[in-house]
Formats: sequence, C-alpha cells, structure tokens
Amino acid sequence: MKKLVKIRNLIIIILCLTIICLGVGFAFLSMELTNVKNNNPEFALEFVKAEPRTPVKGGLKDPTVTSSITNYNQTINMEFNLSSPRDEIGYKITIKNNGTIPAEIINMVEKPDYIIDNLAASTIYPVTISHNDVIGKVLNPGDEIDLNVLAIFDYNAQPVDIKIPYQLSIIGKTPEN
Repeated sequence: MKKLVKIRNLIIIILCLTIICLGVGFAFLSMELTNVKNNNPEFALEFVKAEPRTPVKGGLKDPTVTSSITNYNQTINMEFNLSSPRDEIGYKITIKNNGTIPAEIINMVEKPDYIIDNLAASTIYPVTISHNDVIGKVLNPGDEIDLNVLAIFDYNAQPVDIKIPYQLSIIGKTPEN
C-alpha cells in the first residue's frame, strides 16, 4: 500500500512538472511570436513636405505655386502660375524613408514630362521646368533627401499668364546588396 502511494505521488509530481514545462514553453513561444510580429520589415518611401521657395518676380505679379501630397504620400500635385519674363519659382520637396528597411529611389514619374517630352515642353513655352536628380539614391530608415523643382519663365519671351499643372510620383524598391 505504501509503495502504491509513493508511485501515485511520483506520477502527480511528474504531471505537475509537465504542466509547468508546458506553461513555460507556451509563454516563451508567445513572446517569440510577438517579437516576430513587431519586427516585420516595412517599406515606406514617401513625400513628407513640400515648401515653396522664395519666388523671383520678373514683372508686376508674383509667381505662385500650390501643391498637395496624395496617393498615400507617393504623389505630389503642383500648379505653377507665372506671367512675366524672368519669373522664377522653386519648390523644395522632402522625401523620407519612414520604413524599417533601406529604400532606393528607382524612378520619378512626371506627368506631364516637361523635361524629356519635347511636345509637352512646347505646350508650356516659354516656361521650363527642371529638378535635381535623386534617382538611385538609397535612404536608410529615417533618412531624408530634398528634391528641388524649379520653374523659370524665359527672359526673352513676351508676358503671358501661364498655369502649369505638374505631378511627380515616386517609385522605390529595397536596394540589392
């Protein structure tokens, strides 16, 4: 009888230790799953700010520009308003990597493309639009880069009110190592 009690107590102790081990294992697994869930790599290359630069006034009216950031911070819409020779207005657009992994800028889609497309450029003559090259730049998480867009009214042209719609969209990817 005493031997039977000892065996029963031993079985109870083994079952209790098994339950404790299962509880500890479940807690460890739960913590690991939470860590994996919170450390998902996130890609977020975005336009975060758009600030007009000080305009250069060539005539009586100030050149102006308006903008809005749309499409989940992937597109910026602008409208330049120029009217006189020597009018100039620039825009400083900040691109930021808000993700958790590095991001590379692989293209800036312009609509209409006044820089490469001669037909589109002729529709806004005597104004030219240009910007600095940010294609190929790699941004680490939290890094920013400035894209400077400039609209210039040709100094040899006649005064005329021109409204120029312009749209830029950013395309990025994770860089290859």
